[in-house]
Amino acid sequence: MPFLRGVAAGAVIVGAGYGAWLIGGWGGPALIRVLDDVGLVLFALAAAACAARAAFVLSGRDRAAWAFLAAGTASWAAGEAMWSYYDLVVGEAPFPSWADAGYLTFLAGAGLCLILMLTAAPTGTQLRVLLDGLIVAAAIFGAAWVTWLQTVYAAQGGDVVWVAMSLIYPVVDIALITVAALMCLRTAPSRRAQLALMTAGLVAIAASDTAFAYLTATDGYSDHHEIGVGWAWGLLLLGVAAVSATRDPSVDPASRTAAVSRWLPYVPVLLSAVLCTPVLIAGLGPVFVAVAVIGVAVVIRQVMILDENRRLRAEAAEALPVAPPMLDELRDAIDHSGLSVVYQPQFDLDSGRIVGMEALIRWPHPCHGLLAPDQFLPLVTKQALMSSMTSAVLDLALDGAATWYAAGFRLPVAVNVFAPTISDPKLTSDITAGLRRRGLPPEALVVEITEDRLLADMHETRSALHALRRRGIRVAIDDFGSGYSALWYLRDLPVDQLKLDREFIAPILTHQTSATIVRSMIGMAHALGMTPVAEGVESAEIAALLRQYGCRVAQGFYFSRPLSGPDMLALLEAQGRDGAEVPQEVTEPRAPDVVKSS
Repeated sequence: MPFLRGVAAGAVIVGAGYGAWLIGGWGGPALIRVLDDVGLVLFALAAAACAARAAFVLSGRDRAAWAFLAAGTASWAAGEAMWSYYDLVVGEAPFPSWADAGYLTFLAGAGLCLILMLTAAPTGTQLRVLLDGLIVAAAIFGAAWVTWLQTVYAAQGGDVVWVAMSLIYPVVDIALITVAALMCLRTAPSRRAQLALMTAGLVAIAASDTAFAYLTATDGYSDHHEIGVGWAWGLLLLGVAAVSATRDPSVDPASRTAAVSRWLPYVPVLLSAVLCTPVLIAGLGPVFVAVAVIGVAVVIRQVMILDENRRLRAEAAEALPVAPPMLDELRDAIDHSGLSVVYQPQFDLDSGRIVGMEALIRWPHPCHGLLAPDQFLPLVTKQALMSSMTSAVLDLALDGAATWYAAGFRLPVAVNVFAPTISDPKLTSDITAGLRRRGLPPEALVVEITEDRLLADMHETRSALHALRRRGIRVAIDDFGSGYSALWYLRDLPVDQLKLDREFIAPILTHQTSATIVRSMIGMAHALGMTPVAEGVESAEIAALLRQYGCRVAQGFYFSRPLSGPDMLALLEAQGRDGAEVPQEVTEPRAPDVVKSS
């Protein structure tokens, strides 16, 4: 965080100084021209360096996104260097020119960066952002056309290439700004700062692009070097956004999607209607007033409908044990990256080293704090949110796996999937696509099915699990012993791991029956070619007894509490450096005769 503050402060000082110099005209026209051209090359290179650093530090989708922006800003620097050559050496900069290739590549890089960031959101959110973006961008373009872009077109209407090159910059800028702003309003709080900075940077660049197109059309650019201030500030803001993206992604309290995101699309529509109607309607007068009133009324009506729909959903949820407003908040958290995961490491009881981890969902609620699964999963089940919840958790867990795979730790992450969801034909393809998108091998994921939620349609479940196994993805039965414990599940389902429920593990030191059951389940798992994993291990004595029974893998508070992504990576790095092992008490087995029946 201090590094980010330092970079931001430096950017403000440099940007303010550069802007003041250009606007003040200090040193005369010749120096201002050099400062304008060469300064922008340096600003673009600085932004490219910051984006490249973010791509190096991050992983998965984020790495690819910032790599595209780094390539784009580097291309912008190359284009500006070409423009500087025309302007300072040749003495006249043609338009269009080869410099435009670099500028256009920047727009493509920024667009691909935003698209990759958008793909991190659930499919429903992606569609809403794209539709809202289409509405807002079209409305802003209409307003921009009647206010100043029409002048650009009219100035060189006969030259198709000139007009196309003049208009492509502000048009694409509008689209990028719209998508970035909508993503900023809908994203998780921890990502909001970087997207806000990107949006502000794109706005500054768009202002200069539009001013350049207008001034070039009216032959007035040579006397307006101050428009370079917008490009400079835009590139600086993109660089600070890249630095912000690499800060410690600690879990922030989740906030609901900004209310403005719900009515934002209607505002530019209304503005565009007000500005465009006088151009389209001859005579104006009462007709224009009538159209304006209709536009305002339609916007108000749509806002009222949205509010009514929210009230109806709240009324439908009144029968639930959870407060009705919580349903909307949970939907909002699922759709807009408001959930988080922590990771519980799994240890090899012989070597004491980490051999995997389980991703556990959490909901950082803005009012109630960090909520555990048992506080909101019943609502997920009753409101048919299982599929979207599963997708959100898978994305978060695979992002974490991509981080430690990139750091050299090839350890699997286990994700609990609702059994009714496992038979969804899309799930296997979504998982495969998620692994491929992040460059992860199939063995990076273990799909867990909770026993007490196993699907009644065993044919579909069996087919889905076989499909996962064919792709190299392992399968585990979670909380084995907590439900019906029907052994034919183990006979009919392709299972790699058997996770023993903590309710059996906890009393094995004092309860003979529990100890016997656990020892039998471990033996059965080995006989069936499965790996037994003990859950809820909270003492050295329990760990030692489990190892004596033949259990190799265990997890629980004795070894480690669930950790955030950065803390999990730090633990892995410490183990890699120091060969860190589980506490030495585990190596001292406790005699089995302490086990008593109750």
